Amino acid sequence: MSFTHTCCNTPAVKAEYTAKGVKGAIGDMECYFAGNKESKRAIIVTYDLFGYHANVIQLCDILGSQGFYVVLPDFLRGKPLTEADLGKPGVFAKFAANEGSWAANKAAHKAVYDFLKAEGVTSVGVIGFCWGAHIAVSAASDVDRGFGGVAIVHPSMISEGDLGKVQAPLLALPSKDEPDYSKDFESLKDKAFFDKCYMERFDDMFHGFCGARGDWSKPEQARRANDAIKLIAKFFNNVL
Repeated sequence: MSFTHTCCNTPAVKAEYTAKGVKGAIGDMECYFAGNKESKRAIIVTYDLFGYHANVIQLCDILGSQGFYVVLPDFLRGKPLTEADLGKPGVFAKFAANEGSWAANKAAHKAVYDFLKAEGVTSVGVIGFCWGAHIAVSAASDVDRGFGGVAIVHPSMISEGDLGKVQAPLLALPSKDEPDYSKDFESLKDKAFFDKCYMERFDDMFHGFCGARGDWSKPEQARRANDAIKLIAKFFNNVL
C-alpha cells in the first residue's frame, strides 16, 4: 500500500468565504458546480446532514481549482437537518431509513453520474462527509457504475463490512469520534487497487471538523481541514 504523490498547491480554507462556482440543475435537482466543466475528471460531492454550507461550498471550489469538475448535488432538496433536529428523539433514525437512505438517493446519484458522462467526463470520483459517506460508499459499491475513487471524511452510517464492498480505491479520513475501521479497510487488501487506498485518522479532530461543524476561524481546525483537503486532492489526482 502506498500513498506517494507530488505536492499539490491547494488554497487554504478561509473563515469568511464567497462562492466562486455557480448553481444549476440536473433534472429537477439543484446542484452547485465548481471548477472546469471541460475537465475529463469529475468529482461528485455529497455534503453532510446540514446541506449547502459555506464550508462544503468552499471545499468544492478548492477541489475545482485543482483541475476537477466538481458537482455538489442538493440531494436533500433544500430540506437538510439542523442541530435542533438531531436533538429530537427518533429524527435521525427516521432520516436514515427514509430520505437519507441509499434507496432514496440512488436514482438521483445515477442521474448526476450520467450527466457527467454525457458531458464527456471519462473518470468520476465520489466524496462523502458524515451521512454523505454512506451515499459515497454505497455508490462506489454499485457494480453497475465504475468510479475512479471514493473518499470519505468523518463518516457516519457506515456498518461493518461496508468498506470491503467498494469497487474503487478508497481514501478514509475518520476523526476521533468514529470507530476503528482498520479491519474493514484491511479487507480491501486482495483488491487490485489496494495500493491506491489510504486511511489516516484525525484523532485530534471531532466529527464534522471538515464539514458544516468546522469553525475555520479557529487556526487549528482550519489547519487540519487544510490537511484533509490536501489528502483528498492528492488522492483524486492519483486515481482519476
